[in-house]
Amino acid sequence: MRILTLALASSTVLSTGALAHPQGHDEEDRFGTLAPVRVDIPQAARQSVVRLVSQARLPASWARVQPVSSAQRLKDGAQQWVVTFRNPAIRNRARRTLYVIMRPDGTFVSANHRLS
Repeated sequence: MRILTLALASSTVLSTGALAHPQGHDEEDRFGTLAPVRVDIPQAARQSVVRLVSQARLPASWARVQPVSSAQRLKDGAQQWVVTFRNPAIRNRARRTLYVIMRPDGTFVSANHRLS
């Protein structure tokens, strides 16, 4: 009787592991086939400008400015996006244009009034 109980208990434990993960190892294949996430670079750059305004690094009028253009470039072997903003509310002509540099994944790199 004791042997029968042990055999029944061990078969239950061994079969429970198989039920815990019914789809097997297909998860790796399933997650590998997901479509890549598309990033709206001009929108990400605009959010970066708003963040710079909230950190008091740019005047408040920049928070309302929309991107004028965006272009890709290769700098030091790295692919980058340059998003250009123009703010007519700025009196100093040299500071009316703002260039925001972004990585292709939408990560902010830098912002400056001169393109380097």
